[in-house]
Amino acid sequence: MILDAAAQIVVNEGVSAVNMDRLGRDAGISKALVYNYYPNRSELLRALLLREVRLYQAQQLSAAESAPDVESLIRITTRAYLDHIAKKGVLIERLMSEPSIAQGMGEMERQGRARTVEYFAIKLKEGLSMPIELARMLTELGMGLTGAGGAYLDRTGCNIDLLEDMIVSMLMANISAVEKDYANWRKVETAGLRLRT
Repeated sequence: MILDAAAQIVVNEGVSAVNMDRLGRDAGISKALVYNYYPNRSELLRALLLREVRLYQAQQLSAAESAPDVESLIRITTRAYLDHIAKKGVLIERLMSEPSIAQGMGEMERQGRARTVEYFAIKLKEGLSMPIELARMLTELGMGLTGAGGAYLDRTGCNIDLLEDMIVSMLMANISAVEKDYANWRKVETAGLRLRT
């Protein structure tokens, strides 16, 4: 209840609006009980951030595991991300922008991103028979495009179905172009310019 109340305040009013008195009122409990669970505001907000990151990662993994092919994987995970943004706004980003809250979370975020990139890269490698280094590059760039789509959705409230279709179309077109051009890149590589692994 306490974390849910904190999340609602952050989404509606920003991180600075969160205080222990208000959390007690909004959660329907005493301020003392809030302090019983969380010794201070920073600890409470770090717990909220950790909960939200883990929840989002679990939702993404669950969505990804149900995909029968690469295009479905891209569509399902893109939609899961956009749904998360539509429902929670930029809650995670707002919390991460506060140094006292994000302290120590940077490494967790970096490791989580690395796991995500590797997971998707392996799926691309298997589904499209492409080298893993190319699949990693495509994954990183695709995550950037999807993130930009989420920021656009949060800022404008645009049609989520249209945005999903646009992101998936752009990603699939990029994959197709990269697959086609890979043969040319291999020629460059054999001429002495190596792709990084």
